Amino acid sequence: MPQRGPAVDSKRLRLILIGMLATSALLFLAIYTVGSSALQSKSKQVVDLKLKSRTTDSQLANFTIAKSEVEKYGYFKQVAKTVIPNDKDQAQAVLDIFQLANESGISIQSVTFPASTLGAKSTSTTNNAQNATAQSVLSQAKPVDSISGLYSIELTVSPGTDALVPADKKATYPKLLNLLNRIEHNRRTAQVTQVNIQPVGTDAGSSEFINFSLVINIFIKP
Repeated sequence: MPQRGPAVDSKRLRLILIGMLATSALLFLAIYTVGSSALQSKSKQVVDLKLKSRTTDSQLANFTIAKSEVEKYGYFKQVAKTVIPNDKDQAQAVLDIFQLANESGISIQSVTFPASTLGAKSTSTTNNAQNATAQSVLSQAKPVDSISGLYSIELTVSPGTDALVPADKKATYPKLLNLLNRIEHNRRTAQVTQVNIQPVGTDAGSSEFINFSLVINIFIKP
């Protein structure tokens, strides 16, 4: 019986090694393919998460800005309600005038409003509807030209000038200027439309004191 020689064993070993090498190469390719696919999938997930994170951050920033805008314009809305009253509120208007005058060192004798026209019939044919609205909603108000829904009420302010008024509360020209400045900057949106000034004389001649009348419009948006 013939015996296997070293050449046969060497050839078989070489084939086995080649087979193992090929198997290892195929296994490496398979692992590489699977790993590469998994890595690409994970990379795509990371990119998607980053995009979602950026989108969320952007939405959060927009939400913060929107919230800030709401708070900002909410404040403006409250200010607008104060600046342009939604009713006549005559008592408050009178109180404001007296307070401003007192801060200017002037005693006020009277603040008068125009007579109410509620119930009166309009003689105008072109402004009938507008006048009817003004009379039914704001009987002492007039619609402001070119601004729909805005009305004005006229006030006439007169200072105290008699002997019972203390000297430090009598009107002078500088005090009047101070009062006018305060009225123009009043948050009730007042407009001075007319100023009449008369000097106040005494038995000794002229004095620093004056008498005046102010015609003021306050604006109302019902």
